[in-house]
Amino acid sequence: MVLAFKVFEVIEPRDLGILASKLRDVAIIEEAEIDGRTVETGIAVRELQLEEDKLRGVFEESFVATFRYRDEYFKVPISVETPFEFYVRGDRVFLILEAKKQRANRLAGFVGEIVSAKKGSVVEAELSHETLKAMYESNPEGTKVIFFDNVRLPGIEKLSLYGEQLANTELYQKYLQLGTIWYIVYETEEGIVIGVTRNCVVTVFSRVDPETALEIIRERIIPKTLPLPGREEE
Repeated sequence: MVLAFKVFEVIEPRDLGILASKLRDVAIIEEAEIDGRTVETGIAVRELQLEEDKLRGVFEESFVATFRYRDEYFKVPISVETPFEFYVRGDRVFLILEAKKQRANRLAGFVGEIVSAKKGSVVEAELSHETLKAMYESNPEGTKVIFFDNVRLPGIEKLSLYGEQLANTELYQKYLQLGTIWYIVYETEEGIVIGVTRNCVVTVFSRVDPETALEIIRERIIPKTLPLPGREEE
């Protein structure tokens, strides 16, 4: 099964103990009625665990969904769990959410509101075009796909290279002149296929467990992220 993640950086607070104290027992719950039955909806933090360089937990979101069966509509209570991890690297703190982009963005915004009174306390982690370029050029044989954005051609937003096209160095150099690398899919030395965008959306296509995927993100992706503006010297 494909695993999707997105990585963010926490501007403040950068202390796992403080983050844990702010997130522990957080629950924003409302009640809804379905066919005479009262159910809880909303969001809550579950299974919070503080380790030496990590703070792990699960966001549980509950809501009422409507399903159609022929000419009938049924309301059903649903809960969705999103594992998360705060990870310390040096003096930086990252938030890794195991979710697709839209949900990850929403939950990161929720975290920012809970842990800090300042707006923008949780921001997207970023990789540079140069970093993605180096990742491809150090392992061209293991790269499966490259997407380019910021394309300077009228009416064209993105360019892509797939499969055998990646061996065409002339075409690759031409695309580099026309745009910047937005997304690559490549195979690691261990044979694990992952995709990564400049704003740190990470997709693991190989069949691995979530912990293996997290280890790849911690060791292969996070060290390559750009420092926050003004913190280059920290």
